[in-house]
Amino acid sequence: MSIGMAAINGIPPNKEPDSPPQPTASSSQVTGKSAKKDVWQTYEATAYIAMCSEGCTGFTYTELDVRNTITHEGRRVVAVDKRVIPLHTPLTIRLADGTEIAAIAEDTGGAIKGHKLDVLFATEKEARQFGRQEVRVKIEN
Repeated sequence: MSIGMAAINGIPPNKEPDSPPQPTASSSQVTGKSAKKDVWQTYEATAYIAMCSEGCTGFTYTELDVRNTITHEGRRVVAVDKRVIPLHTPLTIRLADGTEIAAIAEDTGGAIKGHKLDVLFATEKEARQFGRQEVRVKIEN
């Protein structure tokens, strides 16, 4: 005996209702908006260190221990606005002089909103040398 499937709410059997696309692996978990791949976008970059006198724990938002390293999976750790770039996303950061940094979004920060990111450095001296600069960012996948 087989059971027939009747249309429910006007939707024939085996047909899914029209619905918004589901977030992909490169979509923000907060908004579901896709981060743009293979497109260079302009960001404002600043620098930070894992250990400082106030508010630094040595652990990223994703719970990586960065007290003795500035990389994860061979890429520089950066803080991002997770509504713009999803956490765990690999990136390439191009500095004004053409230098490229392979990075990965593993942290967030209170001042990191929109098209801003914070690059992790080992020392305060290196962070100050990097300063604040306009960079180009490409989402990798």
